[in-house]
Amino acid sequence: MEKDTALWHKVSESEKQEILEKAKKIMDDFHKALEKVENLEESRVERDEFEREEKEAWKTDSEFRDIMFKNAGKTKDECIEAERGKWL
Repeated sequence: MEKDTALWHKVSESEKQEILEKAKKIMDDFHKALEKVENLEESRVERDEFEREEKEAWKTDSEFRDIMFKNAGKTKDECIEAERGKWL
């Protein structure tokens, strides 16, 4: 995907179809991979602690951050203001 195509834009019918086909392929491939896993119930991870220890948060890639802010409908003080149903 090109960098500038990550920004919001009207999607053409051909782009919609391409997105649907890619999504279906990803889901089908994942489903096939899961079918190959034997004893799925036995492959669960058991941990001594229920919750993870809190650590310092990772630093977000500045390019990702810029794209998110460009796509946001409304921002204030380095935060994205969003309401359900408003980001369409």
